[in-house]
Amino acid sequence: MTGEDAIRQVGECTVDPSTNEVTRDGEILHLEPRSMEVLGLLIRRAGEVVSREELQDEVWGEVVVGDESLTNAIIKIRRAFGDDARNPRYVETIPKRGYRLIAPVGLATPSDAAAGAAGPSRRAGLRVPLIVALMAGAAMLAILVWTQFPTTKPSASPTEPRALHVHPPGDLLRVGVRSFQGFGDDVANAYLARGIEETVINRLSGRPDLVLMRASDGAEPIVDLVIEGSVRAVDGALSASFRILDAHDGAILASEEIAPPVHEPLALEQEVERKILGALARDLERAGLNQRAAGYTDSTDAFDLFLQARAALLLRTADGNRRARRLYRESISHDPRFARAYGGLALTLAADYRNGWAEDPQSALEDALRMAQTALQIAPDLPEQHWVVGYVRTQQRRFQEATEALTAALRLQPEYADAYALLGGIATYDGRPEETVPLLRKAIRLRPQAGYLYYLLLGRAYYFMDQCDQAEINLGEALHRNAESIEAHLYHAACLVRSGHLDDAEWEREEVSAVAPGLTLREFFASYPLNAADRIRRLQADLETAGFR
Repeated sequence: MTGEDAIRQVGECTVDPSTNEVTRDGEILHLEPRSMEVLGLLIRRAGEVVSREELQDEVWGEVVVGDESLTNAIIKIRRAFGDDARNPRYVETIPKRGYRLIAPVGLATPSDAAAGAAGPSRRAGLRVPLIVALMAGAAMLAILVWTQFPTTKPSASPTEPRALHVHPPGDLLRVGVRSFQGFGDDVANAYLARGIEETVINRLSGRPDLVLMRASDGAEPIVDLVIEGSVRAVDGALSASFRILDAHDGAILASEEIAPPVHEPLALEQEVERKILGALARDLERAGLNQRAAGYTDSTDAFDLFLQARAALLLRTADGNRRARRLYRESISHDPRFARAYGGLALTLAADYRNGWAEDPQSALEDALRMAQTALQIAPDLPEQHWVVGYVRTQQRRFQEATEALTAALRLQPEYADAYALLGGIATYDGRPEETVPLLRKAIRLRPQAGYLYYLLLGRAYYFMDQCDQAEINLGEALHRNAESIEAHLYHAACLVRSGHLDDAEWEREEVSAVAPGLTLREFFASYPLNAADRIRRLQADLETAGFR
């Protein structure tokens, strides 16, 4: 191994140039070759300012690239290190000059390298062969290795699960659902696990005899039972496990391994659902649930295409959105009564409008509403379909109708975190940012592992409330979770202008140019549903001060 390929200890992370990997907290993350070359130069010049020109000449040579290529590489390096551009511990931006690696650098010891290899890994960018046309697009998801269920107290006899927790007659059973996890040789099935988890939650959420909540190890709600599970794909074979725990003492009440003879995602989903509902039935006064509810599908092909579409939609790119729309339509062709596919199709059309990807934006938004309403007509008891209507109405700036749709969703599922979050977003759009904060706080309490969007909505509200210190904290959380969120970068830049940090605001402009080259403020505001003219003028003025045009 050459000196340049030697494994280095950089701060609390291990960097292996020979495999383009960074290990952080036992987690292995893959960098693209160009990004690793940029990092390699920063490591060799640790503590020195390396100009953008030097980095571009060294890494790209005679290939002509824009500034966004280098900026994008720096974003990916920071993401691998878990670094914060505003308060860096690894890579520091020197405005108008370049970048400097400020973390301590040394040769990794054998124990460092071994720890990285032995720890649980998540390799971004892995792709798998078909099972799995179905798993295409999963490279954008966090790929998880589920080694065992979380530690809990064992029951007295693991082979003979106890009866479910007894609660007083007439009381509602409180059930918490932890995130289902994906693992196996081809661990890019995390989104399949999410799909099964979502199905279980949606099937249970409408029951009048229980209260359903999301649960996590870090912040458990007060519940009677906890459901947790995992999904694996090994050599083309699908299997799953689930457990139901007594939340009061951690005892295992039900536990089962499921391996359907037909290796199809829909067969696995149906079997997991059937087993969980069967176990819960022993503690529910009413145990019946239709094998297939309105809004779901019996078609294996429709469900397969639906999962592929949802994974493509998560890419949040124009190409991914087009692919998702095509797949949702194919899913509907296999089952014209599949409400969730119509809801997904509506979201792709709304994304076309919001991101300027449609040739006729208003027509795209009208089509989105039509698809959302079709989904709602098929499955009026599914809260997610009311949420989709609310989202489309929000893009139309019809906030009262959006609020009515979200209120209907909450009547069906009172602990629906996304509904509270969107209500909070609407409050800011409508000039009432002070109402956003309690709604978003509630959403985060219900869903502690929330994605970047919840924190973006909080940061946006605090910006309009002239509390930029709070805004920067929450926008920083949003960017830590999604470094490519254009809206989060824009509001962060506006806050930095308000705080007098113009150099840092200019740096945010560079970050945006890397993610969305050529974006103009006119394009951004054309489809932005902010409804108060004075707030639009304020935000636009701050962004222009930061250098946006």
